[in-house]
Amino acid sequence: MRKIVSISVALFALLVVLAACAPAAPPQQFNLRMGVVGTLSSLPYYVMLDQGFDKQNGLVIKETVFQSADPIFKAIANGSLEGSPSGGIISVVLAAQDGTIPDSITAVSANSFADPEHPIIGVVVANSISNWKDLEGQYIGVPSKTTMYAAAVIARLQREGVKKYTLVEFSVSNTGLAIAGGNIAAGVMSEPYLTQSLLRKDGRLLDWIIGGEPFEKMEYTTNVFSTNIVRNNPGAVKAYLRAHMEACRWIEKNPDAARSVLGKKLSLTSEVVSKVKMMRWPSEMRSDPALLEGMQPVLVEAGILKAVIPAGRLYDETLLNEVLSERK
Repeated sequence: MRKIVSISVALFALLVVLAACAPAAPPQQFNLRMGVVGTLSSLPYYVMLDQGFDKQNGLVIKETVFQSADPIFKAIANGSLEGSPSGGIISVVLAAQDGTIPDSITAVSANSFADPEHPIIGVVVANSISNWKDLEGQYIGVPSKTTMYAAAVIARLQREGVKKYTLVEFSVSNTGLAIAGGNIAAGVMSEPYLTQSLLRKDGRLLDWIIGGEPFEKMEYTTNVFSTNIVRNNPGAVKAYLRAHMEACRWIEKNPDAARSVLGKKLSLTSEVVSKVKMMRWPSEMRSDPALLEGMQPVLVEAGILKAVIPAGRLYDETLLNEVLSERK
C-alpha cells in the first residue's frame, strides 16, 4: 500500500513538472485592418511591428498607408478599416462635431504630444521669403486642407496679418521639392520630412506652428477604432492598446534604437535620423482634457470649427482604463 502511494505521489509530481514545462497557450488572434499616416507620430506603431509586440498580443495587422487622417476616418466610418494610430486631433474634433464620433468612430487613447521641446509641424519657406508678410498672395503647400497642417497655418497667418494666399495640396514627401523647384513659396511640413527638407537645402524654417504658435502644446494624435469593434470586439482593441503601450515604454528606454526604427520604416538617411526632433509618447496613453479644449478656440477663430466641444465628448478611455488596471 505504501509503495502504491509513493508511485501515485511520484506520478503527480511528474505531471506537475510536465505541465510547467508545456508551452504557454498562444494568445487569441485578432485581425485588424489599420490605416496609417507615414510620419513621426506613428513611431509607436512602427516599434510595435518591429519589436514583435503585435504578435505577442495576438494581433494580425493589415496596413494601408494614407497621406492624411481624413480618408482614414472615412474608411473607419464605412467599415473598410478597423482602426488607426494616426487619429489627428482636428479629425477627431470635426468627427465629434458631425456626430461620427461616437456613432461610428471612437478615440480610445492618446498617442502623441507636441510642445516647444518636441515640435512636430513647421513652415518651410523659399530663400526669397524673409518673414510671414512675404507670404501675402503666395502659394502654400499642405498635405490636405482638412488636417492640422492647414488649421495651424491658417491660424498663424491670421495672427501675422496675412490675408491673401492659396493653399495647394502636396504629399508630405514632395513638399520640400516643390519649394526648391519654385512651385510654391512655402510648405507646411511635419517631422521627419521637415528635417530631411532642411538638410537638402530645399528652403529654410520660418517657424514651428505645432510646438510653436498657435499650438505650442498639443495632444497631436490619438488611437481611433470603429465604434462597432469597440463595442462588439473589445478584446481586439485591448490587445492593440497593450502592444502600443509596450512600444511606448520601449521608446522611452531605447531612444536611439527608436530613431533607427523610424529611419528603417520611412527610408531615412542616418543624418536625418540623428537630427529629427522627437515627439512625446506617454506610456499611460491618457488624453489631456485641458489640451483638447484649449486648442479649440484657435480652430473656431480660424473658421474651421463651429464651437468648442467638451473634451469628454472626444474620447472614451473605458478600454484603456481596463488595460491600465491589469498593470496594478
